[in-house]
Amino acid sequence: MIFKTLVNKLLCRVLPNIKYLPQSKFRTCGICLKPSLFISLSEGEEVKLCIWCRANLRYEMLAEYLRLICPDLRNLTVLEIGPSSPLSPLLANSNKYIPTYFSPIDKPGSIRYDGVQCEDITKLTLEDNSIDIIISSDVLEHVPDIKAAFRETKRVLRQGGFHLFTVPPRDKTIKRAEINDKGKICHLTEPDYHSDPLNPKGILAFWDFGVDAIQLFAMEGLEITIVSGPKGKDQRIVWKALKI
Repeated sequence: MIFKTLVNKLLCRVLPNIKYLPQSKFRTCGICLKPSLFISLSEGEEVKLCIWCRANLRYEMLAEYLRLICPDLRNLTVLEIGPSSPLSPLLANSNKYIPTYFSPIDKPGSIRYDGVQCEDITKLTLEDNSIDIIISSDVLEHVPDIKAAFRETKRVLRQGGFHLFTVPPRDKTIKRAEINDKGKICHLTEPDYHSDPLNPKGILAFWDFGVDAIQLFAMEGLEITIVSGPKGKDQRIVWKALKI
């Protein structure tokens, strides 16, 4: 099974994009802080990866901003929406680090064999005012009820806590799909599926995020701003939802 997965990755990802290898560069990684070779398998920065920690630009930008405003995580509780990211070693320096994954069939709040907790960002099992920092990278665009996700962000964060996140940058915010009252997906635009390590078929994007999302998704007690970027060919930015 593992061999088959490796072969599929080689055939589907590596070989078609081998033309980008000359764009690979030696530099210091912004996450693991090691001199590293960033292997390039894409025109933009999404698949330009550190050989040590698999970081790409969006993860480096998150780490850079986090180190700037929170150089010491030891007294903080950190929730990461997503398992096994390049940020995990950095976030594990916190007092309590909660890596999560989403599964529609696993019990919310249950802990997987590897210590990762099952959570739905729209219905977290965590207590009110229990989290200092939430981190997610290219997750929120796949959440059908994005306002519920921000309500939960506000609920579980402590006063002054924040959710740092990235989403693929777009010109304007568009709702691409929705789930109707029968539980069926209704496409409002051409379906857009992003690669997903947990799903070989990819994962549907329900939203495009433009800078107008600052006004569209802001709510009382939660301030949404852009705190880093745009940067790189993909014009990546880092967003911050601050509980005020």
